[in-house]
Amino acid sequence: MDQNIIELIGAEEEEDIRCAPGIRHLFTREKEDVPSDYTHCELDSSFLLGLSCSLIPFANHNNAKRVLMQAEKLSQQAIGYSPLNSCSRFDSLSHQIFYPQRPLFKTVVADCLGKADYNFGRKDDFTPTEYFNGQNAIVSVNVHQGFNLEDSLVLNRASLERGMFRTLHFKSYKANVENKEITRRLKYKENLSFGKVQSKKGKVDSLDNEGLPYVGASLQSGDIVIGKVTESGEDFSVKLMHTEKGMVEKVVLSANDDGMNFATVTLRQVSNITLCKIILHCFFHGPC
Repeated sequence: MDQNIIELIGAEEEEDIRCAPGIRHLFTREKEDVPSDYTHCELDSSFLLGLSCSLIPFANHNNAKRVLMQAEKLSQQAIGYSPLNSCSRFDSLSHQIFYPQRPLFKTVVADCLGKADYNFGRKDDFTPTEYFNGQNAIVSVNVHQGFNLEDSLVLNRASLERGMFRTLHFKSYKANVENKEITRRLKYKENLSFGKVQSKKGKVDSLDNEGLPYVGASLQSGDIVIGKVTESGEDFSVKLMHTEKGMVEKVVLSANDDGMNFATVTLRQVSNITLCKIILHCFFHGPC
């Protein structure tokens, strides 16, 4: 780096350079006494691909469009370990798999990223732990009496019961109210606060007097998850949609300096259907 032999190229500079895939391409026109057309050379041919593409095993044996689809879409849908600060996070939507497994095949880039003896430039004894996404499944690609027509799947029921592709689905619901008196065009507006009131929207059996559910409560479709009422008793509560349900995982009530109170409720739900799209175009050996 000090001798300017290795140069870091930004995204905008990539449009104005000619980069050789390897050192041997720099000397192809040496016999003709013609200077090379290249301005730069890759340190390794694997660096021609981005990080997402470099993690795909046997990408050189696949169609380019399929590799791009895997890098842009499917790799971002892989589910593995949750962040270490998951207890203090309130993501709008997140998933966590029960039994992530180590992949059967890894690329050179994946091996460099997950090495236990690679300390990322740290001088202490810290070594990163290897975490993996997804699970290894035994797949049979054949014709099964027409039941696998048009990308349909035939899953082994015993595998699902033993926890294959079982995930936790977390979803957070947020609501806010102002904790100061509101005036609009010199006309008084009713104060809105968190509270419990008999609602026509849904059931409020799991709410306390503050309008928040208790941890461990089982909420079903149509139940009130956060209660909001006015001084006159008008209902502005947040209701679960007809496709939503789950157990209350976390409840947090906070405020900011702008005079707003925030209530956040996280629901969890066990599901083993969310990962089926990863095994699209395949079906598992053994009928249900």
